[in-house]
Amino acid sequence: MSTRNHIVLCTQQFNNYWSGLGAYSTHLARGLVQSGMKVTVISPGDPMNTEGIDFIPVFPSKYDLTHGGWYSLSSAYSEVIKKIDADIIHFTDARESYAYKGNTPAIGTLHDDYFARHKWNPLYYKNDYADWIKRWLYYSFVTLTERKALRKLTGLSANSNATADTVSKAYDIPPEKIKTVYLGFDLDCVPIDDQLEKERLHRPTLLLVGGNVQRKGLPVILKTMPELLKEIPGLTLQVIGNNQNLGKMKKLVHQLGIGESVEFLGWIYPEKIKNYYRKACVFVMPSLMEGFGLVFLEAMAQGLPIIGGNVGGTLELIEDGENGFLVNPGDVGTLGKKIRESIVNLDLRRQVIDNGYSTVKKYSRQRMINDTIKLYKEII
Repeated sequence: MSTRNHIVLCTQQFNNYWSGLGAYSTHLARGLVQSGMKVTVISPGDPMNTEGIDFIPVFPSKYDLTHGGWYSLSSAYSEVIKKIDADIIHFTDARESYAYKGNTPAIGTLHDDYFARHKWNPLYYKNDYADWIKRWLYYSFVTLTERKALRKLTGLSANSNATADTVSKAYDIPPEKIKTVYLGFDLDCVPIDDQLEKERLHRPTLLLVGGNVQRKGLPVILKTMPELLKEIPGLTLQVIGNNQNLGKMKKLVHQLGIGESVEFLGWIYPEKIKNYYRKACVFVMPSLMEGFGLVFLEAMAQGLPIIGGNVGGTLELIEDGENGFLVNPGDVGTLGKKIRESIVNLDLRRQVIDNGYSTVKKYSRQRMINDTIKLYKEII
């Protein structure tokens, strides 16, 4: 592959992002430029800090109800792509390739397998989601459109082996067509000192960072709080991220009588979230399903013990009791025990934090870039 091959990245988030998809797209674009590629980004994102990158703005329809406006963005991307001479089109969210009909080789990245896991019985969602009927309808729509989009792409990358395996089986896509490319960012591992740990443990704060709060396990965390507060009166939970169901989560907080111990902080600029990681005591995200979990790496880099769901790509990242803790989805009792242990058992806490630093170093940006370029070479 020539060092000046032209790569077009189509992404709903760039620079001023709100999820792992945006972080991935932003770091990938910059890394490809540094590796000598010509890069064009088509996105409704922020054109700041795009040195060496051609940026073409597009926007989703104001009537588009899909998350991130991906459905209307797929058409917007396709119109722009018609005017570009490129070697590869890379949809950083694979389903956004839905409207693409060009001849240039195209690949897509899989960040989740939520829709591939979709159940056609709507009652499946009733226990875990307050918006279960609406969610079932939306998941049904996305499952059908995503299947069509993914099957016509030249190749796919997945953020974990678990994601690749689920999508391959659900959509009848040959396994060899999907390559696992782990997310990787050059996160600075910031050591913690005794004074910081003392402050963290004095009035401990649990932290959750994520948009789809129900799927990320927020209801389960909230249900652990009443019992935990009996033992740790100063305990606080901070929730960072926006979601249409936050109102229902606040209602649950009121029902549980824990209003003074839960803070909903909304969306926060990515660079500023580091401060919240730094001051928190434990990062908790016991997801019902998870493709990978970039936020786990971000928390590890700031010296936080992490607790995740025993599902999906999280199992490829967290080893229970070694670099974090795992709980089964929906298991309120075990989650409470793991939170308590990560605060009270100081020797285990220190071990988990140290092993977390080692884990972060395995997921470098250059590794992600090299694996992606390797995939490009196989496609061209």
